[in-house]
Amino acid sequence: MELRQIQYFKVIAEEEHFGRASTRLRIAQPALSRQVKLLEAELGLDLFERLPRGVRLTAAGATFLGHCTTILHDLSQAVTATKAVAAGSQGVLRLGFIEVAAWSGMIPETLRTFRRRYPAVRLELSAMPSTSQLIALNDGTLDAGFLYNPPDDPALVSLPMAAHGLMLAVPAGHSLAAEPSITLDRLANQPFIGFRRQASPVYHDQLSEALNRAGFTPTILQEMDSEADMLALVNAGAGIAFVNSCQRWRCPDGVILHALPQLQVTLQLAFVYRRDSGLPALPHLIRLLGEIDRT
Repeated sequence: MELRQIQYFKVIAEEEHFGRASTRLRIAQPALSRQVKLLEAELGLDLFERLPRGVRLTAAGATFLGHCTTILHDLSQAVTATKAVAAGSQGVLRLGFIEVAAWSGMIPETLRTFRRRYPAVRLELSAMPSTSQLIALNDGTLDAGFLYNPPDDPALVSLPMAAHGLMLAVPAGHSLAAEPSITLDRLANQPFIGFRRQASPVYHDQLSEALNRAGFTPTILQEMDSEADMLALVNAGAGIAFVNSCQRWRCPDGVILHALPQLQVTLQLAFVYRRDSGLPALPHLIRLLGEIDRT
């Protein structure tokens, strides 16, 4: 049984006349009749009753028409969906992101715009640390991610998006809270809540090197895996901390953030994906990133 036979049969059933069906299909009537006879022979039954002026579906033919209509509709939908996925206007993109960087600015603006332009592409978003995103990119469980300080990896493409600095987080009631400007020497002997190196080795090492160059060694009381946990301890009065300047978008009420011009450490936010990625929707997102104000 061939697809064209099903298509021919459906048109004949709609027209109830071989001649009209022949004209509509632009195929000679003898050839059309031959294809229907081959179809009926394969099924071992009559699909039409031959009338003096046309044809009429048999009961079996009416049943077959219902199923053929469904088959042709499903096939049409399959072709449309396949072409949409190939064009990148339909499908799934699995994206990772750094939570603090997504509270405001470039990331949420990009995702909102992408959803408006490509509503049939489903974005599966996961808040993950940079190290976890890199692991997921390499094992194929993420398609791309917004992460900090990506490594120099030939298997990955890294597009710089934004540079975020550091700020000093102190409890609202702390003696430093009301000071208009703070230098590192004012932080001597202050208890610090630190950031565990395993959570972001590149950032941890950059911060350590910058502090060493400045001749400052913080007194670390405790190290945490996330800045959210660090801010919770600062809010509880357990110490002070160096944090991402993006924390100003969600800083706890009991925490004051101060700029630190003396400490030039940059967290480089990048959009990272595998160089061998063949996802058709990904180039649309990459092009959109070029249009977004990266702040």
